Amino acid sequence: MRVGVFYHPDFAERGYITLRHRIKPAYEALCKQAYTNKLLFFEPSITQLHQELLIQIHTASHINTVKAEGFHEVALLSAAGVVNAAEMLATQQLDRAFCFVGTGGHHAGRNYSWGFCYYNDVAMAVLRLNQLGINRILILDMDPHSGDGTRDLVALDPSIVHINFFADENYSYQDNKLNNYGILLDNATDQVFLQALEENLPRAAGAEFTIVIFGHDSHCEDYGDFYLTIDGYRQFTHRMKEFCGTRPLLYVLSGGSNPQVASLAIPAVIESLL
Repeated sequence: MRVGVFYHPDFAERGYITLRHRIKPAYEALCKQAYTNKLLFFEPSITQLHQELLIQIHTASHINTVKAEGFHEVALLSAAGVVNAAEMLATQQLDRAFCFVGTGGHHAGRNYSWGFCYYNDVAMAVLRLNQLGINRILILDMDPHSGDGTRDLVALDPSIVHINFFADENYSYQDNKLNNYGILLDNATDQVFLQALEENLPRAAGAEFTIVIFGHDSHCEDYGDFYLTIDGYRQFTHRMKEFCGTRPLLYVLSGGSNPQVASLAIPAVIESLL
């Protein structure tokens, strides 16, 4: 099993202040694990391709706003890692991958962003996968804050199945024709979350490629309104591997600020991917 980890020191040094403090401790904890020598590590860099994907996903006005706020480079570097991981999975150079990031992406819509997010890394990766001939894609968002930016960007494409578990809104949504599913799970425990996963995974039957937006703010000791545990993350990841079989599985880090949680959760997920 070839599992890639995408990381850049800038994520810990130049990332958004609420999120960046968990990056280095989690990466250092990962590097101390007995299985580390089984992983493949990659350091992303920004290329012309990433610049081109960015301007296809976001408006010039939004990009200029992000530049003015000082997060353009680290946000685009985060997206570059996600795009690179998607490419390597799509071309069968990897089987599974986990991407660290310096800023989040799922609250970034075409012309707006909020909640520590600036550029929608997953939407950029989806566009690149489409260019490579992969169209039937599952985006499963288990960050407890609704991925409104991702929905803004993919909602009209019925080949993208967007399953969005969240706890921060007072409504759910379902559109079978366009494959957009928002599932409200306020205060979800492992059992509640895993049951909801089982109920909704069949919606994505036949997906060629799966992307998980992984926010450890879903942990019971972090700031979101889910109450999941490390063991719950392991069970979730094993279920996603079972669902994907030999098809690519990409994890993209999202919310979460507790370094102690990150140092346990991220190595646990990556070990499960192995």
